[in-house]
Amino acid sequence: MKGATPLNVNQQLPNPVVNSRDVPFQPPTHLLRLSSIPRCPLTAFLTNFGWLYGLRVAEPEFPWCELPRRPTNYTMAGDTVATSVREEPVTNASWLDKWRWYERNTSKEEKVLLRKLDFMILTFGCLTFFTKFLDLQAFQNAYVSGMKEDVGMQGNDLQYTTGVFQAGYCAAMIPSNIILTRVRPNVLIPAFEILWGILTLLTAFVKDIKHVYIIRFFSGVFECVAYPGVIYCIGCWYKSTEISRRLSLFYVAGPLGTMFAGYFQTACHTNLNGVNGLEGWRWLFIVCGCITLPVAILGAVVFPARPDSKNPSWLLTSDQIALARRRVSEGGSEAPKVKFDRKAITDVFKGWHWYAFVGLYFVFNQAMITNGQPFNLYLKANNDRYSISQINNLPTGQSAISIVAALVGCYWADATGKRWLPSIWICGWMTVGSICMAVWNIPEGLKFFAFYVAGLGGALNPLFMSWASEVTFRSAEERAVVVASMNAVGQALLAGLNIVTFPTPLAPRFKFGWFWVMANNILQAGLVMGIMVLHNREKRAMQVLEGQAEDVEQIKIANATKGDDESA
Repeated sequence: MKGATPLNVNQQLPNPVVNSRDVPFQPPTHLLRLSSIPRCPLTAFLTNFGWLYGLRVAEPEFPWCELPRRPTNYTMAGDTVATSVREEPVTNASWLDKWRWYERNTSKEEKVLLRKLDFMILTFGCLTFFTKFLDLQAFQNAYVSGMKEDVGMQGNDLQYTTGVFQAGYCAAMIPSNIILTRVRPNVLIPAFEILWGILTLLTAFVKDIKHVYIIRFFSGVFECVAYPGVIYCIGCWYKSTEISRRLSLFYVAGPLGTMFAGYFQTACHTNLNGVNGLEGWRWLFIVCGCITLPVAILGAVVFPARPDSKNPSWLLTSDQIALARRRVSEGGSEAPKVKFDRKAITDVFKGWHWYAFVGLYFVFNQAMITNGQPFNLYLKANNDRYSISQINNLPTGQSAISIVAALVGCYWADATGKRWLPSIWICGWMTVGSICMAVWNIPEGLKFFAFYVAGLGGALNPLFMSWASEVTFRSAEERAVVVASMNAVGQALLAGLNIVTFPTPLAPRFKFGWFWVMANNILQAGLVMGIMVLHNREKRAMQVLEGQAEDVEQIKIANATKGDDESA
């Protein structure tokens, strides 16, 4: 390593400490010259790929981003203190071992714990995510199934209602997720779920567009904590090497909700239209609301609090709670700070994590505009060829592709340890689809191919979220703020730009919109490669620090032994 002075076992260190774990780790001064951390993203790119252009870039003398902190214990009083650092993945594991649900060499006690955690977190998490997408897609299906005419929606009213929903969603997201680090998640998330279900029921009885705007705004407010909140809790209870496959299962509940919304709308239009004087689309919201409320009650019963909370779950024994805390401690995760002040927030914005992942998720949202609404509008514009049932059912194929892509992509990422690899592959196919739609004058079958290939982008959501959780796993506050910001910023800008790029009056052809999506797909691939470079350099820097810490420990032991020999 450049700039590093070889360690001498015989050298005397000032103020020796008997147990270095009792004090914060302070690396020697010469360790601050880390060649494995770039000064800026441009330097990172040139350092790694500059040889392709005949360039040679000197390694930076000082780090551009904040040095990673040494893992701290995530234990409570009475627990067995964990002293090991995050375990490295087994390198000699077979290809099949890497695709298993449980990691290789997982103990029997850990498997029992993981089964309970999967039941408590993923059961409610998947159901709440299912209901969110069920209700969201129900609004799109209701629009093309009679709601537009019954409520008197015109022009860009559909886009405006989406914008109002996103305004409430984004305004409340970051504050609610910061509160989540202080309030028990098993109280806050189910409470918001109940309020969301009530608003879904009220949507069935709207009379004009004003009522729709009010309900959609508060629906956004009460939806804000569900998705990032469950992701935050998954990051609290699982090791970083276990997160991606759990997030894949959690995420596929969303496309399933989208699919079932189409089937429910078809069933309501066919069997309930006119029953008790209510149109089929109104019955759809009643059915969705009746599904949502029991899910909220289930969450209040089984969903756990954070591991650092007192009695985080009645379903876990004291030994299992201690084991769970020890597992996340070995992964280097920190409990939330006792005192939450301005510094806890400003620290998040000092490194590259927030900027890189928020930027990536914004571009991802822009590239994913084609998944859903444009397909519905295309089919509705050709209603002479497609019935209402087909308009509601054909777009569900996108959701089916999203489910398969998410499961395969996240398992692929966990098996290889390279989250960028499936991400780049998916970006390539999405770019091909957006090019086809930008050309537009293509056969009908190729248009359907372009619409369906956009469903592959559904896998990027859990891939990016699990990547962000892995990179920020050492700080509970940073993880909560980064995950919430990704959703908030991405959705906030999506609401405004959606009106410009895909205005409803221009349906079904959005000439500028398809070129916009194509550009964002290309930019998305570039950002993935940039984050890959930064993350790899940060991991190498952390390995250097951990290795030097072990060397310092050995020197202290050697000095103590030498002193005992001299005194004897």
